[in-house]
Amino acid sequence: MDTGDPIIAIIEAHRRACAVTRAAFERQSAIEEELGAGARMPAGEAESDPRWIAANDTTAKALAAQDELAVRLLEPQPATIDGAAALLTYYVGAVTTAQPGIVFPELDGKGRPFESKSIDEPRRDFAYFIIRNVAAALSKMAASGEAFEQQRAGKLRTSHAQRAMVGAAE
Repeated sequence: MDTGDPIIAIIEAHRRACAVTRAAFERQSAIEEELGAGARMPAGEAESDPRWIAANDTTAKALAAQDELAVRLLEPQPATIDGAAALLTYYVGAVTTAQPGIVFPELDGKGRPFESKSIDEPRRDFAYFIIRNVAAALSKMAASGEAFEQQRAGKLRTSHAQRAMVGAAE
């Protein structure tokens, strides 16, 4: 779905980054299995094996890139209703098919990646920021009348109840 909304490109980039991260984790697991995870080789030796180090570094870099793209999902507000729907649909799909903590980073109260391990510092679930972002975008769209214009032009798929509400508002 190409709506011309910049959020779509960020969603696709994050989706690709998740695939790269999954592949890196799988490679890391295979190397750990190959090295026997300490069974055939003491843990200290396994962790100094060049294959283990390379796999660990690759996984860390992939995860950092994925987290950076996840935070970018919060920066631009969706510019269209299709973009808002795509962002929410992507988020729901990602958290129901993977571990949310791996797909989306933990954030502090201001939407930045969480650095501290203190339990006293305020944290917010990633969903909070996604929903806040989409809600603000939809509010802007509603204020500018985009939803009404899209509905009139037949570009907005709406239910019977939504069509009745839009008709009543006009």
